[in-house]
Amino acid sequence: MSTGVLQRRRTVALIGIFALVFTALTGRMIYLQIAAGDFFADKAFRYRMRPVPIQADRGQILDRNGYPLLTNRVCESVYAEPIVIRDKAAAARALAPILNMPPEELERRMSRHTFFEWLKRKVDPEVAAQVKALNITGIGLAPEKCRYYPEDELAVHVLGIANLDHQGIEGLELTYNEYLKGQNGQIQCEYTARGLPMEDGECHVIYGTPGHDLVTTLDVNLQRIIERDVERAVLETRAQRAAIIVMDVKTGEILALAQWPRYDPELGGNSDPQLRRIFTVTDALNPGSIFKPITAAAALDSGVIDRNTVFNDTGCMTVEGWTICNWDRKGLGSVRIDEIMAKSSNVGFGTLGMWLGADRFYEYHSRFGLDRPTGIDLPGEATGQYRPKKDATAIDLAVQAYGQTLTATPIQMLTAIAAIANDGKLMWPHLGKAIYDHEGNLVKEIQPRVVRQVVAPEVARYVQELMVGVVENGTGKNARVAGYQVGGKTGTANKVIGGRIAQGKYIASFVGFAPYPDPQVAVLISIDEPQGAYYGGQIAAPIFGEVMGSVLAYLDAPKSSAPLERKREPWEPEPPKEPEPALVPPLINLPVPEAEKAAREAGFAITFIGDGSYVVSQFPLPGATAYKGGEIVANLTPPPPGSRQVTVPALSGLSLHEAARTLAERGLLMQAEGRGAVYRQDPPAGTRVPSGTPVKVFLKLPERNGR
Repeated sequence: MSTGVLQRRRTVALIGIFALVFTALTGRMIYLQIAAGDFFADKAFRYRMRPVPIQADRGQILDRNGYPLLTNRVCESVYAEPIVIRDKAAAARALAPILNMPPEELERRMSRHTFFEWLKRKVDPEVAAQVKALNITGIGLAPEKCRYYPEDELAVHVLGIANLDHQGIEGLELTYNEYLKGQNGQIQCEYTARGLPMEDGECHVIYGTPGHDLVTTLDVNLQRIIERDVERAVLETRAQRAAIIVMDVKTGEILALAQWPRYDPELGGNSDPQLRRIFTVTDALNPGSIFKPITAAAALDSGVIDRNTVFNDTGCMTVEGWTICNWDRKGLGSVRIDEIMAKSSNVGFGTLGMWLGADRFYEYHSRFGLDRPTGIDLPGEATGQYRPKKDATAIDLAVQAYGQTLTATPIQMLTAIAAIANDGKLMWPHLGKAIYDHEGNLVKEIQPRVVRQVVAPEVARYVQELMVGVVENGTGKNARVAGYQVGGKTGTANKVIGGRIAQGKYIASFVGFAPYPDPQVAVLISIDEPQGAYYGGQIAAPIFGEVMGSVLAYLDAPKSSAPLERKREPWEPEPPKEPEPALVPPLINLPVPEAEKAAREAGFAITFIGDGSYVVSQFPLPGATAYKGGEIVANLTPPPPGSRQVTVPALSGLSLHEAARTLAERGLLMQAEGRGAVYRQDPPAGTRVPSGTPVKVFLKLPERNGR
């Protein structure tokens, strides 16, 4: 074959190859530009778009009447676009003092190979304005939603908190997070390949879906009432903490729940974790004598006793080498169940525990739900501890029968007592009532639920009667409410810390219901480590009376009929006449003799606690309505001055009682010399001093003009 022919063939082959390649490239271009053009254009567009997240509106939490307890407000967060920032070190130095962050940390975040980094979330408006004023390329502000508490700390333990990412981490925020959280949106804007904002580029907003709203069983007005009372209880008793819970006995709905101390919800997870504990749910405590109605109901329902069974109460008894005594070590003699309940006899209930035996005692302990969590819709619920049935001896049964050595959470105890008030039906305690979407459509209704019938209705009604007797004639007299019959039980328990009884530390409590004979609400008061007076009948019962009186008035509950009457046996003495209601006189700052006189003239007995010559606090509080013949507990031991600064008022010309009242209203103590009217004081009027500071007043009688 000649050289020319070979060259022509090679040329034709090369042209053919080029033609095939050109055809393939043309086909590929046609495919990319026409057939798949839209797909790749959209892909390129999406590559140029940089997202900035927008948090969805988290659902509101409302009270039972639709009042907002927890909602949202707009706030701003600081972000960086690392690829855009030219001088990262300078930007970090400029931002550090504004964001209160180390410049090294800011520079580290700005140096990441990402398009978007948060620098600080949800800053104050003042901080946002300062960041904006710097006008640093690559540093921006993104709108986010912050949780807003319209009533500040009101019901904060129940509501709980959400984290920076709008996820619930405590309280109802956590329990109902899946309903409340919503779906986030984002802003997308177009950027160049170098990471710079594109001139005339497009921006799109992808809107999120708001979360659902939660309607709770809480009533904001009742919540305000008990928040006030629980704070006052702690301040007056100088306790470590206190709690009040109000429950609808027919439905198990929690109408109000308050604890003290509270915390600032705006601090979120930066607040003290111990302050955020919902200890009414998470802490199991010794119930003390508020457990006794459970033991009585078990003994009556099981047939171990009836209302005529006689107990021999000698004041103390010995069981397996251990001595059990009544709180006052006094014997009641031969008495029935109504008397041992009214007088809170440890001997009587210790006997009853042994009569029940392990099988029956633990059966009813379980029936009342005290061996498991209640299932309340709050996180972290604990359950009580008790001696295992297989290990229980006679002394264990005797002591547990009056509420010692076993533990239960406050919500367990309230739920159990509410079952007695509800004719024996144990209800599921709950705070959620309904869930609505952002358009107001019902998503879910949370219905009341009967857990079980724990005792026969007639047994429950008789135990109600016994508990009314506690308030009318027994240790709970200070819990009476004018115009209503109230049932309740006092409790005083040794506090257990680390598995050991803490000497000198107590939990004073009171649990009860009203109005009898058709109870609507149950209330539990718990005061942890009060200083001075510590018996439940002395300090928890008066608070219960005030709270229950306010609750019944707010609910417009029907007044009770004539006081509870029982057919009197021939050998029984005449029942006492119904006591007369009266206002509790102000005794704070009065000397002991003057306080005794004022209490006596108002129709009250008085007990002094502590060392000192002046009253520094009292229960019931001044102005409360109580029954004549009841007891006022007056504390004489002054607390150390507080940190709150107050102004000393002018006292010149006032009488002893007027000066005492004026100083008490300012939170100041008084020391007086002389008789008559005030003519001099130290410190002088207008001085700023810490609350609790003693003010010395000098009194003298007016001079008489002799003739």
